[in-house]
Amino acid sequence: MYFRNITTLDELKKEYRRLCMLHHPDIGGDLETMKVINAEHDKLFETLKTQHNATADEYHQTTETAEEFRDIIEKLLHLDGLSVELCGSWLWISGETKKHKDALAAAGCRWSKSKNMWYWHHAESGRHWRRGKTSIGEIRSKYGSTVYSSNGKYEGLPEGA
Repeated sequence: MYFRNITTLDELKKEYRRLCMLHHPDIGGDLETMKVINAEHDKLFETLKTQHNATADEYHQTTETAEEFRDIIEKLLHLDGLSVELCGSWLWISGETKKHKDALAAAGCRWSKSKNMWYWHHAESGRHWRRGKTSIGEIRSKYGSTVYSSNGKYEGLPEGA
């Protein structure tokens, strides 16, 4: 009903974030619509995760759950002045982050000094992410980018991207 033509977990996350910005009760939507979106998201997430894991090599398989992604989105929706950018399966958070530093850390977000932004991603057990020298522009080019601000406005790519 809400998720049409979604074929990957990254596409699902992007569409879920967009739907939250439109229908979440905290920003003018209604609870019943959000319940339907969440149920549909969870079912499709598990289907896509199974498909992904069946075709991915062992290193690229995921143990992420639908609830984990929903939880981080819910937490970020309650923090004003933020801009949340979805690049692949990572969330990059900018804007007025200084006043939300403790809340971001408590939500499992980490600070990237080189990019001057907070980020969140599902941490797979036994894997360590290395700090690379890849710029945020290169990340956007490789994985695509959709930016949402906490006021519910879809922004597309940031200036200069």
